[in-house]
Amino acid sequence: MNIIMVVGIAIVGVALSLVLKQHKPEFSMLISLGVGAVVLILIVTSFTPILDTIQSLIEDTQMPFEYGAILMKALGICFIAQLASDTCRDAGESAVASKVELAGKIAVILISLPLFEKILSIVGSLVAV
Repeated sequence: MNIIMVVGIAIVGVALSLVLKQHKPEFSMLISLGVGAVVLILIVTSFTPILDTIQSLIEDTQMPFEYGAILMKALGICFIAQLASDTCRDAGESAVASKVELAGKIAVILISLPLFEKILSIVGSLVAV
């Protein structure tokens, strides 16, 4: 990912959005969403090396695959919830944004339950000894 390109696209998009906001506010929101989508696509396409590195680290530690899957799902939920929340805030809907953040937190807890159960069983076996 070329950060200069991402920053350039973001600055041009924001400037265009601000200019259009005075004359055509409905197009301003579309420009903001479009720029956000382009930046997101650039980020996602450069995310592959990060995933490969995390996967090799998980394999090196010989951690069970399901724990790594939980980690990756939690990261995905966090990123998606933050993006949706920021988009809602940009649209002036801070109440909806807060609910999206709460839903993201609950989703992370739900997918992490098997990990919590495993940790508690390990702690229980250590305490019982």
